[in-house]
Amino acid sequence: MAPIIFYDLTSKVGPWSPSTWRIRYALNFKGLPFRTEWVEYPDIEAKCKEIGAEPTGTRDGKPLYTVPVIQDPSTGRVVSNGPKIAKYLDETYPETPKLFPSGTEAKQTDVLTQLIQAAGPSMRPLVVPSTFDILDDVAKPYFRETRERMFGCKLEEIAAKGEAREASLEKLRGAFEVFVGRLDESGKDTPYLLGEKACYADFVVGANLQWLKALLGEESDLWQMTARVADGRLMKYLEDLAPYEGEWRA
Repeated sequence: MAPIIFYDLTSKVGPWSPSTWRIRYALNFKGLPFRTEWVEYPDIEAKCKEIGAEPTGTRDGKPLYTVPVIQDPSTGRVVSNGPKIAKYLDETYPETPKLFPSGTEAKQTDVLTQLIQAAGPSMRPLVVPSTFDILDDVAKPYFRETRERMFGCKLEEIAAKGEAREASLEKLRGAFEVFVGRLDESGKDTPYLLGEKACYADFVVGANLQWLKALLGEESDLWQMTARVADGRLMKYLEDLAPYEGEWRA
């Protein structure tokens, strides 16, 4: 089959976006050939319109175009939005490992909803300002303008500092501990959420861990905290996802 074209965001550090990392994982998990086309933040809308990708929402009353997007030459389809891409891959390539094995979607959704609700508010002040630092110069003005409009303040004002940072780190640690509890429901020695085989939810969580690592580095207080969660259980989890990282420079 012709390689799928996978649209991902450029940066100074390689893949970093939690939205796109999950699909990078998924494509490698399924063993589907693909190539990456890198897109700058300001060019996403134009590229999506050029290839016929649908908007994934609205912002300020206008269509919002985001990545990930895939373009599949074998079928002529262009698909945007992470969950839609995952389901498309399952339906179009049924001979490959399933991202949503039968009867598991409800549990996957429940676990992700629980984690996002618990971790989201504490992650934002820890990582959003740092995203600016890893972007190429052409993307920085766009990111600053859109995020400051979104949050109603300067990027620098979003960052948690001092006691506020310590509080955010502690809340995030607690959210990760709860996730590890859900992970252990399949057995403390099993590598993935559903047991011996990875699923879409694993790749969503792994994508967010990749985000933290790419933005702040392994020496940061945030990553060191993450490494200590459940005596290293979360780090072992990320290591077990490593076979599906692939060669991103390809």
